[in-house]
Amino acid sequence: MFFSKIRLWISSVAAIIFGIAILIYGLVLNINMRQPAKDLYQIDWSTLRGSQHIEVDLDFIMDPYMLYEKDGTVTSQFYVIPDLYQADDGRLYMGGFMGIAVPKDKFSEYDALVDQSWEWWNDETGTVEFGSKTIHIDGYVRKMSANDKKYMREYLQDMGYSSTEIDQLIVPYVLMNNASSNTGFIFGGLLLLAIGGALLAFALIRTIKDKQATSTTFAAGGNYGGNYGGMNSGSYGVQQDPFADNNDTFR
Repeated sequence: MFFSKIRLWISSVAAIIFGIAILIYGLVLNINMRQPAKDLYQIDWSTLRGSQHIEVDLDFIMDPYMLYEKDGTVTSQFYVIPDLYQADDGRLYMGGFMGIAVPKDKFSEYDALVDQSWEWWNDETGTVEFGSKTIHIDGYVRKMSANDKKYMREYLQDMGYSSTEIDQLIVPYVLMNNASSNTGFIFGGLLLLAIGGALLAFALIRTIKDKQATSTTFAAGGNYGGNYGGMNSGSYGVQQDPFADNNDTFR
């Protein structure tokens, strides 16, 4: 019983704390999404910050570096976006790498852009048109998780980059193509707050009832002792059998 109440208190407080955190994140994201969007291709990627509003027409992406599965089905994939720049020798180079989260229903569209990107990158004839297909994004960037960084590093290692180069090339952000997701965070935070509040109220009511029950038990115990003593002093001379059926005091 004691541990059950402790778990109830912990669960309610945890839900409230997480609810507040998610709500604050959603509100900050909502404020940022109301700001004018930055074009990903027109800004210095080193100036990116979490929850920043980004809009871009993607014209070059690379294969997925990470995916999520549920019940054996891939539900989302994370593709690589390179920061292409032209050096003094006139050639294009990849100066940085970040991620973009893509849901299941968009895989074919992004896979087609990957194929087009590599076809153009590997073309030596100059006949493949660059940017013939683009994907419009209106979303925000979030910081990379530990898994993002881990699998991005493995992807770049497979491309032949050294560990030192990877440290300099990873741009630790993921582009999220969902401009309205801030409302989801807000509703999610409010829902957790409501759940936490309900659990907290239940825990308080349960604690109060337990205290009342304990007080009633002690009061009953005190009366029982008084009756018991009075019976002994008042009935001792009669020598009433304590095991007789008519002895209601002990029964």
